[in-house]
Amino acid sequence: MVRRTVVCSIKDEGPFIVEWVSWYRMLGFSDILVLTNDCTDHSVDLLKALARAGWLTHVDVTVPPGSMPTPVKLAFAKTHPLVTGAAWTFLCDIDEFLVINRGSLDTLLPTDSDFLGMSIGWRVFGTGGQKRWSDGLVHRQFHCSAGPNHSTARWVKSAFRHAEWFKRLGVHAPAKVLKSGPVRWVSASGRDLRGFDPAGGVFRMTERDEVDQSVAQINHYMMRSEESFALKQGSVSPVTGKDRYGARFVLNFNRNEVEDRSALIHADAFDVIHAQAMALPDVARLHHLCCADYVTRLATRAGARAEDDPRWQHHISLAK
Repeated sequence: MVRRTVVCSIKDEGPFIVEWVSWYRMLGFSDILVLTNDCTDHSVDLLKALARAGWLTHVDVTVPPGSMPTPVKLAFAKTHPLVTGAAWTFLCDIDEFLVINRGSLDTLLPTDSDFLGMSIGWRVFGTGGQKRWSDGLVHRQFHCSAGPNHSTARWVKSAFRHAEWFKRLGVHAPAKVLKSGPVRWVSASGRDLRGFDPAGGVFRMTERDEVDQSVAQINHYMMRSEESFALKQGSVSPVTGKDRYGARFVLNFNRNEVEDRSALIHADAFDVIHAQAMALPDVARLHHLCCADYVTRLATRAGARAEDDPRWQHHISLAK
């Protein structure tokens, strides 16, 4: 079997786990590696339930005091057997969904490729005017995005081979190829990307004329609802160690100019996998506990009592 591994780093993202795992299992990734740290919700319990069912591998990573969580977790991932033994590794966040517009995972990441890595452009989705969080599939709730010519489409996430050839893994792409010789780094369309420097730092963005989402795109639901985004505001990014969720972030990433329903290409296949996931032992109960935890965070942020929120009451009742 060809091993293609997707790696995700999360913290307190419980309500979104089952959807994300189902999505990447539906696409055909053989292995799913989820790394957590310092979770305060029922995420770890939910991930353990999915791991017992054989749907993923979960590792809770200890982050030293004063360190940024994401770089520590990616350094751990670089040497994990699911990465070192993979034909391809793809790094993404829990709000990022790879959408293959043409072909399949086999054709996108072939075993006989002559390229070391592939970077796939973002399609950034805004709130679409949705104010309150509700439990539901993120990729079905949000359909308003930036257009393909917006500057955010230049940002990428990457799949790569031979993790050991790189000095380190980055959020957008691995950095600094240690092996000598020519290296091809391509777009989803197979076009060589000019900006990738094998000897340089992390590759984050393509050139404007290299943006091409005809074969694949990364649907990035980085805002979700206004209520969900409010939870980020005032917090420190696990990557940069800074609060970047201010007015400029909203201006850049709350994009709602065009309708994009690309994720629905996979609707029938996804629904089968998602139903299977929710039917696994203890998964539905723990999903609803994670949702109740999330409502508690939302209520605390708003200065309210979670117990008075009908959403909390609903999820607690379903978790019994």
